[in-house]
Amino acid sequence: MQEQSRERYLCPEKEKMLHRNKKDSLSNQLRHSENRVPGLFSWPMGVLKRIARTFGLSEKLFVIVPPKEPENRAERPAFPARCIVFSDTDNDVNSVKNTLSFAGILDEKGEFKDNLEGITIFHTGDLIDKKNPDPSVVAYWQLLQHDALTKGCHIKLIVGNHEQEIWQKIRTGEKFGMGAKQAHWLNEFIESLDLFYVAGPVLFIHGYPTLEFLQTLLHFKKVTGKDLNCFNTDHYKKAFRSVNAMRLYAYVRENRQTNYLLYDVADASRYYKKQGRLVGAVLAQLKIDVVIHGHRPQHSGVQVDYEFGKWIPKVRMIGNDTIVRRNGIGATVIRMTSSGALDIVFINTKTESKKLRKKVQEDLVEPSN
Repeated sequence: MQEQSRERYLCPEKEKMLHRNKKDSLSNQLRHSENRVPGLFSWPMGVLKRIARTFGLSEKLFVIVPPKEPENRAERPAFPARCIVFSDTDNDVNSVKNTLSFAGILDEKGEFKDNLEGITIFHTGDLIDKKNPDPSVVAYWQLLQHDALTKGCHIKLIVGNHEQEIWQKIRTGEKFGMGAKQAHWLNEFIESLDLFYVAGPVLFIHGYPTLEFLQTLLHFKKVTGKDLNCFNTDHYKKAFRSVNAMRLYAYVRENRQTNYLLYDVADASRYYKKQGRLVGAVLAQLKIDVVIHGHRPQHSGVQVDYEFGKWIPKVRMIGNDTIVRRNGIGATVIRMTSSGALDIVFINTKTESKKLRKKVQEDLVEPSN
């Protein structure tokens, strides 16, 4: 009887030991396998393969590798020599393919061309639609990231308010017609996205940068001495602990609290007319000369250049939301010239031409020395 009781008492410990052994064994298998996808990415691979065939991407399974911390966390990453920036594609994939083909990055089969070393593809948020999120669109971008790397090209995805709102709704029980595993997978993807990215003199962000947010970044830089991008890990990612914490960065418009750092600026012209001098001063201290964002649709279908230049004259703010889903093509191309200056070209339905196609392809795929 005593022996039996002792066995029952030790049972939880044995279970813990077995669980640890099983976990270690699984970790070793994932670490040494090239055809396995860790954790939450293992379940949808059948879906990913079907999407890969649909969009002409590689069907090879891939391992999601977490990004490495920069060797010097105080050093800002240099601006990529060449990049193309998307925003607010809202579940649309065809416009992305059309634009990448126009830019000479994809071939006629929709596959990446060779020798794309040095090119970065940015997406500044709202790649999925908040009312009807399509997991296949997320899977497409993940496969695009994988296939781009094989050609020396990088893809950087930034969170938009659509992704943030989807995350909040799933956390509070909404599933959007998805199963529990799929909803969890989608939220894990959203949690992997950064709030912003700074490279060289350029800030990539989804919505309008508010004075409160920029002042917070400046304070972070002064106190920690770290690169601004470290704010994503040190602060923003920790907000995923609760829906209330996430509202600090969630571009909310209604019921905005005074401690919110990013919010939806209802009247941007009025806001920057009032705050532009201070915003410009903080951006100067952060050594940011160019801000490229989406979020606010440009119904003309054309990017807004030097937005609010009257009130922030030394900052080139670019509104890149050209409602690309409706127009079928649209992006901003940025190339660093040999002198260090940035050459910026806009792709949209009004600039689309053989002449522009040739220039963009020369700038991106065949850059001059």
